Amino acid sequence: MSSTITVQSPIKVAAPRGAKLAAALAVGFVRWLEAQSRARAERRLQATRLAEAAELRLYAARFARHDPRFTSDLLAAADRHERAE
Repeated sequence: MSSTITVQSPIKVAAPRGAKLAAALAVGFVRWLEAQSRARAERRLQATRLAEAAELRLYAARFARHDPRFTSDLLAAADRHERAE
């Protein structure tokens, strides 16, 4: 008894015209979106830092008359926080 195996070899299919260009454009668009997202997050973080520093400066102003050294320390801390140090 003998047996035979038939193996089908599929026809090679060419990539659709413009597929490489479409893929490159899609990758470029995703990278642009990621860059925009990172920039937006950085601006949001900076705005938060500015608001927190302003709040600390207002708090420091309460002590200006009674404890100028403490006020000075708080203002310096606000400056460092604003610069993300």
